[in-house]
Amino acid sequence: MAFFDCDGTLTRVKSSWEYLHRRLNIWDNNADDYQALFRAGEIDYYEFCRRDALLWRGLPVSLVVDILQGIAYREGSLETIRALREKGVLTVILSTGLSLLVEKVREDLGIDRALSNELLSEGGYLTGEIRINVDYDKKGVIVEEILREVRATKAEACALGDGEGDRGMFEAVGLAVGYHSPEAISIVVDRVMHGKSLLDIVRVIEDYEG
Repeated sequence: MAFFDCDGTLTRVKSSWEYLHRRLNIWDNNADDYQALFRAGEIDYYEFCRRDALLWRGLPVSLVVDILQGIAYREGSLETIRALREKGVLTVILSTGLSLLVEKVREDLGIDRALSNELLSEGGYLTGEIRINVDYDKKGVIVEEILREVRATKAEACALGDGEGDRGMFEAVGLAVGYHSPEAISIVVDRVMHGKSLLDIVRVIEDYEG
């Protein structure tokens, strides 16, 4: 099995939440303040996301989808997923990003499963409410649940991610690969990738299997 982060890994944008805020010109002195409070430990992850989502209350879902369409994929994303599926590898996205983007990525790339966080809507408009399916730095628990479900072992799983929130996912698999990851994350992964193309992960997996 191969588990992937989405934002900053399969796509070129580090955070789909921040991307949407910036495109709507409500990042500075708004959402950036919430991020600072979260990183300082003054609010938890749910509250951080709840405050973010409230800034989008009343927006048409169609507008949000159109904005997120502007997020580009990493070079080699499609070819990487195709190569892994040809090898019989089950592919899964675990992302704290927005499901309106993640589900598009899953469909475009042909990824088997995806789990991410949802902006709730009613009548085609965002309500300002959220559903958190992937909590910050809790991806490891989800990986373990999926491995049990498909009766796979830790040694049969790998993960590719780029941030602090991927630490749990890295610890739950046999092969952890950091993609342009910060030093704090690089020390907990087995390999670090810095190339432009994600296709390098296929070679890394083949070396691991060999």
